[in-house]
Amino acid sequence: MMLFRFEGITYTLGLRQERKISVSGSLNEGFALIVRGPSGAGKSTLLRVLAKLQTCLAGEAYLEEKSWQEIPVTTWRSKVHYLSQKPALFDGTVAENLARPFGILAGTKKQFDPNLAARLMKELLLPSDLWDQDARTLSGGEAARLAFIRSLLIDPMVLLLDEPTASLDEKSRCAFYEVLSRWLAQPSKAALLISHNNDFRELSQLAYLDIDSNPRR
Repeated sequence: MMLFRFEGITYTLGLRQERKISVSGSLNEGFALIVRGPSGAGKSTLLRVLAKLQTCLAGEAYLEEKSWQEIPVTTWRSKVHYLSQKPALFDGTVAENLARPFGILAGTKKQFDPNLAARLMKELLLPSDLWDQDARTLSGGEAARLAFIRSLLIDPMVLLLDEPTASLDEKSRCAFYEVLSRWLAQPSKAALLISHNNDFRELSQLAYLDIDSNPRR
């Protein structure tokens, strides 16, 4: 079943915004869509546009065939969730960072589940004694996994992942893809993924989207 699609998403790149990119794609439930293209082709920009963190010149996206124009921005961002390569961490402990989004999601039925958070930490090879540690003291790899857990706890339908394993070692990357694969096996889940490690082949259901390396001017 098609879960997510976008048509004619158009945006500009370059210091003078001289390059124009137009991208279309779709994602079936359970699939990871690998966004490919050279450095500077606008892959990260596409993810930010789809997350409604950046505006575009034209185009439209649909979640379960409902246009993003019909869905409030905060609701859209909780359902189509973007995880940057260098995710933000906040003052406070690891536990407080994991719980933080649920203050923003006030009024919804979603609640912080510390048991699920602890299980995901174990699956992603993070020691339990990090729970009360200052989040700003984490290493790059630990911070990346913490942010991934935080994204999963929000329970989005579509994950937009920008180089999520760039700071992980081989063992941690394997753990990451095992968790992502199980997440994708749930109903109404899909992911868009940018990665230069080529380690996403561990995912069973893949599709590819190539961004033109010579966009029109």
